[in-house]
Amino acid sequence: MSLYPIELFYEAIQKEEYFQIGSFKKPIGKDGGLVALFVAYSPAELAKLPALFVEVDDVKVPYTIKNITSTAEKTVIHLDLIPSKTEAYTLRNLSLFLPIALQPKWQQTTLPYSLVGAVVEDIALGPLGSIQSIYRMRDQYIMAVDHRKKELLIPYVTPFLINVNTAAKKITVALPEGYLEAML
Repeated sequence: MSLYPIELFYEAIQKEEYFQIGSFKKPIGKDGGLVALFVAYSPAELAKLPALFVEVDDVKVPYTIKNITSTAEKTVIHLDLIPSKTEAYTLRNLSLFLPIALQPKWQQTTLPYSLVGAVVEDIALGPLGSIQSIYRMRDQYIMAVDHRKKELLIPYVTPFLINVNTAAKKITVALPEGYLEAML
């Protein structure tokens, strides 16, 4: 039984307030299970969730959780309405979200997921666009910035970051010479 009320999920849909918690990786088994990668969530916390949101074509789609199994190596989630491996393939590599009301206070200050929607500005080039998503690749975060209708990927690491103002939702970066042209 879930600890969090389903009303939090309905409220998140109405207000469109979410934060990213991880992503699905690949289907596993024949019964629609998906391997998931989570940032800073323990299996005990995940077991308390009644549902989660999957971002499909820039829309957060709610899915109720049937079962979560965690081992030291991986976490496998089974969702209602996803009974087979074939249907699970449609969710492969998609981002996972929860209602903003469930975001831990410490996470708001330590993890960059709260910066989705923030404006990114280069010290030489000026405004680049806003952050559409934040990806986690192995042990590094990557900001996906909407730059002139194209996705510009900028690592969320010290050589690139000059200033991060979470209150104003503004990030100042210093892109290496030629980086913008090479990435687009």
